Amino acid sequence: MVKFSYIAKNKEGQEIRSSIEASTRLEALEALRKKGLTVVDLFGIEHEKAGAAPKTKKIKPEKKAKRKAFQSGKVKMGDLAIFCRQLAISVNAGVPLRDALDTIGQELEQPALQKAVLEMVAQLNDGKSFSQAVASHPKIFNVMFCGLAKVAEEAGKLPETLQQLADYLERTDKLQRRIKAMAAYPMFIGGFFIVVCLIMTLFILPQFTDIFGGFGAELPIFTTIVFSINNFFVDHIIEIFAIVIVVTTVLVLYGRTPSGAYRKDKLKLATPYVGDLALKYVLARFCRSLAIMVNSGVPISIALEICAEATGNRVLERTVLDVRDRILTGHGIADSLAQSGVFPGLVVRMVSVGEDSGQLPEVLEKVADLYEDQVEVSIMTTMALFEPVIICVFGAFVLVIVMAIYMPIFTVSSSVH
Repeated sequence: MVKFSYIAKNKEGQEIRSSIEASTRLEALEALRKKGLTVVDLFGIEHEKAGAAPKTKKIKPEKKAKRKAFQSGKVKMGDLAIFCRQLAISVNAGVPLRDALDTIGQELEQPALQKAVLEMVAQLNDGKSFSQAVASHPKIFNVMFCGLAKVAEEAGKLPETLQQLADYLERTDKLQRRIKAMAAYPMFIGGFFIVVCLIMTLFILPQFTDIFGGFGAELPIFTTIVFSINNFFVDHIIEIFAIVIVVTTVLVLYGRTPSGAYRKDKLKLATPYVGDLALKYVLARFCRSLAIMVNSGVPISIALEICAEATGNRVLERTVLDVRDRILTGHGIADSLAQSGVFPGLVVRMVSVGEDSGQLPEVLEKVADLYEDQVEVSIMTTMALFEPVIICVFGAFVLVIVMAIYMPIFTVSSSVH
């Protein structure tokens, strides 16, 4: 029998430091798991006497360089979902949290996430908690992730919470990838249309302008208007592009300010059709994140405060915080949502049902599924209509150019006869 020292947390979230005897490390993990403990660390007693923690394996510099050459520094939602899923499976199987993070960190192919995870392992070795290690990387783990990690750690529900986070991230990533896939072909057609328009405007029409100018004949009014517009664009193309760049830069910089971001999000929601689609997408994120928070045992006031930032929309963020203030004054959740004037009647009614039946997380999940399906169908329909619209616009542009070119030819032919 070998004596193992362990650090674990019980179902009440209390930290337990003790030792256990078992034939192997796996038997020790299994025994602790049967006791309902979440193992944070487990090592042989000789490590404890030496005062040394297990060393983290190093990755060869050549391997790191190859990964950095082909990987972006930005952590995608899909990468984070895979990390949560792997960590949930490992911890649920009884693997100590530090060992699980160490093993997963060595295998991660995303450089920024790998660096963060390995730093978290070092922080756990220094005595910090998992939630503190997560909170030290705000660029990778958002407020919702940090809040859930802290609550799950205190409640002893880390595997279940990680599983829920993985599900949430996978659903969101799947929806975003579907939107990008549906928009790829129409965006290609739109880009091709712009390139063709620029070629005809900058290179083809000016040649016909010089040819018709040499005839000395009076050009039709339609041709004169088209050529005049084209000449103005060609003569002032540098100024036009400079103005576009300056205006775009000013709008982008203003959109990064608090007031500019709020007005941008408000304008986005007020735009016909697009605003309704954006609101459904934001509501789906809000309902999904709130369901996870409530299901994990987070108080509704704290959950709303965290989910307000998770919406990604300043208008809804301010609205959710107002709803939170009403709830703190004694109002019900559904009544507070109804008074906001932003949340649709469907959300208010469903939340009221969940509030009365005590099944708020389940109801919020249903609402999120409904809105995500509506967003996907709407985007699919929009992209299906976008293609023929672009083709019609492109055809109209070509028709105008052809008419402008052929009308003088007919006029000159009539003069010759």
